[in-house]
Amino acid sequence: MWKKIRSGFMFVVACIVSPCCTPIIVPIGLALLAGTPFAVWASAHLGWVYGGLTLLSIVSFVFAYRWLGQKSASKGSKPKAAVPSIQESTH
Repeated sequence: MWKKIRSGFMFVVACIVSPCCTPIIVPIGLALLAGTPFAVWASAHLGWVYGGLTLLSIVSFVFAYRWLGQKSASKGSKPKAAVPSIQESTH
């Protein structure tokens, strides 16, 4: 269950900081942080901010995809018995 929540959270992060949403997110973030040293630095280095958010989007999408594809191995689970194919059972 935790892996599904974790991967879902990373998909949400990837969608929020994706390059299509950053032109909306960055000005809102700069307006909320107006007057702080971070806002001054971010407004002077907008290229780095957009590049960092794009990189964060890619990394979080990769983690979400990996975590979603992992099979959960619980401690008490036993491997499933192999089911013979139709060809093997007819001969």
